[in-house]
Amino acid sequence: MRILLPIVMAFALSATATTAQESLPPQEFATQAALSNMFGVESATLALHKTASPEIKSFAHRLANDHTTAGSGLRQITARRSDIALPERPDSRYLDMLRDLSDRQGEDFDRAYVKAQRTVHEEAVVLVSRYAQNGSDAELKAFAAKSLPTLERLNDKAKELRSPP
Repeated sequence: MRILLPIVMAFALSATATTAQESLPPQEFATQAALSNMFGVESATLALHKTASPEIKSFAHRLANDHTTAGSGLRQITARRSDIALPERPDSRYLDMLRDLSDRQGEDFDRAYVKAQRTVHEEAVVLVSRYAQNGSDAELKAFAAKSLPTLERLNDKAKELRSPP
């Protein structure tokens, strides 16, 4: 499972590169944003239980709050619409990352958690900024524009997290 995380992350970065070149359809953007929010909340919950690092715990609290807020905002938009359905649970990519994190302990967990947060938040910033600039759905585009500053702050904080050697 520990070998799987770098492979999954490499795949994710290549998928993000495609996303960066063109705007996604509204359904795909909403799905990707919802999955990212789910991962944020669930990985934060894991970190709050598994890490001894006060810095990672603090980040995890903020992560859970910010992604819960974003997820609620996205659900409010899609609840009024019949053309967009959100996933009810993480997809296989995020489930694999969550399983990998849950299998780790101590500093090994902290290293993997920091690496995952850096990758996932960089992807989220690209996804949301592209949709905020080029999205075809006005309501989702406004959501993306409103969410972007929070994601950028989380991305910056993820880059600053200290990871054990």
